Amino acid sequence: MKKIITLLGIFIGANLLFAQTKEEIAKSSERNEKILKLEAPKSSSIASLDDLTVNVGATALESTNITPLLQNLYYRSIGETKDGIADVTIKKPSLEECKELAARILKQTEKVQQISSLIPNVTNETSSIKNPLKLPKILSSLNYAKTAISLLGEESIFQAKAIKSIINTISTGNNL
Repeated sequence: MKKIITLLGIFIGANLLFAQTKEEIAKSSERNEKILKLEAPKSSSIASLDDLTVNVGATALESTNITPLLQNLYYRSIGETKDGIADVTIKKPSLEECKELAARILKQTEKVQQISSLIPNVTNETSSIKNPLKLPKILSSLNYAKTAISLLGEESIFQAKAIKSIINTISTGNNL
């Protein structure tokens, strides 16, 4: 219960004032496609870098699982199908469903922040490698991690704002 209260406090107190639009949902879908297309690099034989790429891959997978769920909640909360057709038979999302997804999004956001903080250390560690045969693998892994973290950061921010907006809509719309 404390986690849910803390989670709601974070979302409410975070000054995330923005209404979700279909354009933002479309941008989220584009980011999700880019994340899905990312290919994890082969092992670089540097443990910290390989651990980073594995963690980035797992986080990317979770993000690609969350995005469709979030989009589904959004369309259900506005009473439309994904095609923009109004449908009164759509079951509105429950506050409990939203809280569960909000908890996943919070964990996702924390994981992205944790991974982001590892980049400088891994970069410093890999900069000392002088073997020209290892450099392409190292650069490939670093570029993968930086690209993925950038996309995941944007998507996590969007997801947090979107779930906050959906919870707010459900709470104020007397849909409890």
